[in-house]
Amino acid sequence: MSSKLIRIALVGLSTHATSSWAATAHLPYLLSPRGQTQYKVVALLNSSQEAAEKARSHFNLPSDVKAYGDPAQLAADDEVDLVSIVVRSDKHYATVEPSFRAGKAVYVEWPLTESLERSLALVGKRDGRDRNVIGLQGRLSPVAAKVKELMASGRLGKVLNSQVRGFFAMGLGKQPGTLLEGPMEEMFSTRGIGGNHFSIGYAHMVDLVHSVLGEFKDFHSQLQIRWPEVVIVDKDGVQLRTRKNDVPDFVSAHGVLAPGAANIQDGATLSVLYRSGKQFKGELPFVWYIQGQTGELKITSPIGPILQAATVPGVKIELHDYKTDEVTEIEWESEWKDWQKELATPGCKLVGDMYNRYALWYQQEDKDAAPVGGEWPTFDDAIRRHEELDRMLKDFDKTSQR
Repeated sequence: MSSKLIRIALVGLSTHATSSWAATAHLPYLLSPRGQTQYKVVALLNSSQEAAEKARSHFNLPSDVKAYGDPAQLAADDEVDLVSIVVRSDKHYATVEPSFRAGKAVYVEWPLTESLERSLALVGKRDGRDRNVIGLQGRLSPVAAKVKELMASGRLGKVLNSQVRGFFAMGLGKQPGTLLEGPMEEMFSTRGIGGNHFSIGYAHMVDLVHSVLGEFKDFHSQLQIRWPEVVIVDKDGVQLRTRKNDVPDFVSAHGVLAPGAANIQDGATLSVLYRSGKQFKGELPFVWYIQGQTGELKITSPIGPILQAATVPGVKIELHDYKTDEVTEIEWESEWKDWQKELATPGCKLVGDMYNRYALWYQQEDKDAAPVGGEWPTFDDAIRRHEELDRMLKDFDKTSQR
């Protein structure tokens, strides 16, 4: 096993970025005791070389970390092994494409690009096993692992059906139909950018569910834009202006699950309901039921459907045993690895697991063998999720044009 450090370039590490995900979820692991045994940050790419230099200084990175403002320059750097893309989704393609074409390994936060068409254009036809990384890290949650373990154990019997309901209020004002002013207002009201409540909130939620129950064999969906025009408000709720909105903010999907996942009965169904905005007062913003022949699971979260940030207390797994008619809370937090427990930043635990799994595979001699640290979501998974979302949007557009 090689002890060579993976030389990594971070794209989008900035104090002024639309999202602080690079600073709060990626960098803390890379600079953690475990991360530093696997990785070395050797380059930054920002909108300009000056911006990259400012980020290097702000985050106290060594002076020999290279600062780039041009993706082509980064792609030409032979001293970079892995490029991590943490920028706005409509900038993914232009940012990652040069490094990807140059043969570098890439880690791209979800979504891969702003659309299925662009994602397919990026990925193209590939031979061999995909070892790139897509940021669908929710499927690595200990919650998902524990639920799969319970299903495989037979404690539910054959799974008959599942229902999941999620609400996502990120970037919204206190009143329905409002968005907070700032860089996210454009993202959350413009479908073409590709980073909105449907493509992020709904996609992360349903990907977690699919990672446990398997994909749809077939499904139908109903999307709705409840507010074709949204009101932009400041942090105090004062109305500033209005914006056109073409992003579906209410999603319903229902279908039959494909065979393959452990203990799923043929013909088992999955029903998903999602909406942007807050839940009914006093209720939880994420509730997921999995009913089996002999018992039922209920998974709940007080922070909504984004379990990749499930580092706060309150996420519960409960099992209703039909035979005893008792409800038992299933402990899952012990599933965190020791090094993950030391990472306090929300989201960093699962992003760290992505990096850890990739590094363990990178260090193993037989790269064609199964990763010793476990699989991670790849570009193949990204295309699969993009295909599902694309079908839903096309069906919605056809219905809207009638």
